[in-house]
This record gives sequence, structure tokens and C-alpha cells, in this order.
Amino acid sequence: MKKKNVVSFIAIFILLIGGFNSFAQRTNRAPENRFGIRAGFNMSDLTSANGLDVFNGLAFYNKNLEYVGFTDTKPFQYGYNVGLTGQIKVSGPWFIQPSLIFTTKGYKLNTQNKGYFSQNVEMDAKTYYIQIPVDLVWKFSFSDDFRFFVQGGGFLGFGIAGETHFLDHYGEKTMPRNLHQQTSIPSESNGYIGYDYTVHQLLNEDLDDTFMVEGTNRWDAGAELGLGFEYKRFQISLSYQYSFTPLYDYNHDFTLRYKEKGIDNTSNSFEYLNIETPKSPSQHVISITLAYYLDLFSNKIKY
Repeated sequence: MKKKNVVSFIAIFILLIGGFNSFAQRTNRAPENRFGIRAGFNMSDLTSANGLDVFNGLAFYNKNLEYVGFTDTKPFQYGYNVGLTGQIKVSGPWFIQPSLIFTTKGYKLNTQNKGYFSQNVEMDAKTYYIQIPVDLVWKFSFSDDFRFFVQGGGFLGFGIAGETHFLDHYGEKTMPRNLHQQTSIPSESNGYIGYDYTVHQLLNEDLDDTFMVEGTNRWDAGAELGLGFEYKRFQISLSYQYSFTPLYDYNHDFTLRYKEKGIDNTSNSFEYLNIETPKSPSQHVISITLAYYLDLFSNKIKY
């Protein structure tokens, strides 16, 4: 190798080392340990509404006796999150960020089966959780005061309350009002509704505690990803949460309920109404959150 090339190689190597050192210094400018408060805005929904009507004891059929029930929800259910958060430095630009929050989720649904019998059904469900998210955070400092970060981790939550408003428009335009057919094979006109009579009363309008419905999971666990910016004591982030735990367990065993009604070899409404059981729906949430950190660990952070 020529001497000129050797000198050029050494110079480039030194520049790369210097650049990496400068980059490492930038990623290490964030305060090491912090504690603060946070609040944010949530937009939540179910991954799918397919089968949700059957879970509640109803099933829409067309004139060919084909199931044409719930398929999707109306985005989104709006809510909020509020609580405490902290940051613990692990090494270099890496931090652990645990939080303890109260957060709301849910969904809205309106079927499209509107016709002579006015068969659409509306559902408005809200769920309230105490949740513990824990994220691994990587930061890049543009200056001592301004940083960019990305984060990823998981969360565990427990549903403490909720409410679901159920509104059934079936037959409301007729006098007397038409009743649901209590059979798994409807034999009427287009869009007729089958009705599993072993399910709770299914009044035309009902307001229930979301978690009191059997087969609904109070425990919630999943993963989250996010990114954002920090400026001095303030942090703003955009994150996405996906629950691995389904809100409604479509495979929940209701066998005892059917045996009490004298029905054998049936464990849920999907079997009763002769419909294939779809994948159970989970919740997912998009959040915009603002945090403010208190200088409790002598980080000397300016306002």
C-alpha cells in the first residue's frame, strides 16, 4: 500500500473514531434518574368486532341464511391516561422508564344492517384500568436541553371498572314491536336475527358493567412502542399499545348455562347459533402523552 493511501486511511479512521465519540457524548447528555407526572389523550378500539354480536347472543343472517353480522367497529373511543412516571439510567443512552397510570380504553360499534325492521345494534363500551407500563428507552441528545428518544416495552393492567351501553333497534318501527327469533336457524326474510335465549335478557336497551359480563377479561397485558422528544423537564411522546390478552374470550366455557336450560353438547353462542368461532378481539390504543419531571435527584435541570 502506498504511503499516501496509508495516511488517508489513518485519517479517515481517526475521523470515524472522533465522530463515534462525539455521537456517544451526545447520547449521554440526558439526566440519569428522574421522577415525574404524566397525562395524555387516548384513541382506542378493538382489533375486530367480528363475532361480537354472537358473543352477546345475537346473530344477523341474510335471506340465504348466511351470517352477516358485526365486522368492524367505529373508530375511535376517546379517553385519557394520567399517573406517575420515572426514568432510571442503565448505560450510556439507555434508560428504563416505569410508570403507574390510570388509563381508559374501549370501542364504539354500529351495525350496518338497517332495513325495514331497523335491525342495527349500537354498542358503546368503556374500560378503566390501573396499568404498569415498563419501557426501555434510547435517547439522542441534540443539546443539553433537547433530546429525541425511541422506546419499547410491555404493560400489565387490571380492569377496575367499565360500562357498556347496548341499544338494539330491531323491530322498533313496527307495532307491536317484532321480537327476536329464538332459534339458531332463522327462517324469515333478509337480515333476520337469530337469538340465543340462554344469554342475559338482552333488553332493547341495556347498561352493564363491562367486566361483569362472563367471559370478559379484567387482566390486560401487551406490548407498546413509541417515540418522542424531551426539552428540559418536559417530555412528549406518541405511543401504540397492543393487548395480547383478548377483552372477550370467545372460547369461554358456558356449558353449565346451557345444561341448566336442558341443552347438551353446547358451550357458547357460536355453537348454539351454528357459526364458526372467530379470533377473540383485543384492544389497541394510540396515545399522546405529556410528562413533567421533578428535579428530585440533583440533576440540575432548568425549567
